Amino acid sequence: MPEFEKDGEAVEIHPSALDLNQVEPTPQVANWLRMRASQWLTTAQKDFNEAVFARDGSDASFDRYADARSELDSAEAWALRVAEFLTLAR
Repeated sequence: MPEFEKDGEAVEIHPSALDLNQVEPTPQVANWLRMRASQWLTTAQKDFNEAVFARDGSDASFDRYADARSELDSAEAWALRVAEFLTLAR
C-alpha cells in the first residue's frame, strides 16, 4: 500500500495524496499511517526550525520560512486526520 510502481521503480506515496476515506484500516495500514505522519511531522519541524534560524531579512529567507511553516501546518493537519481516522476505525 505505501508504494506504487512508476517506470519500473517503487515510488513512495506522499501522505497528502492519500484519501483516508478510501483506505481500509488494517493493522498494517494503521502502522504505516502512524509512521508516515511521524516522519512528515519530524521533517517538517526540522525544516521549519532551520528556516526560523536562517532568517536574515531577505525575501528568499522569508519565502523559505513561509514554505516551511505551510509544510508544517499541512503535516500537523494530516496527522490529526490520521489520528481521528484511526480512532473511528476501532
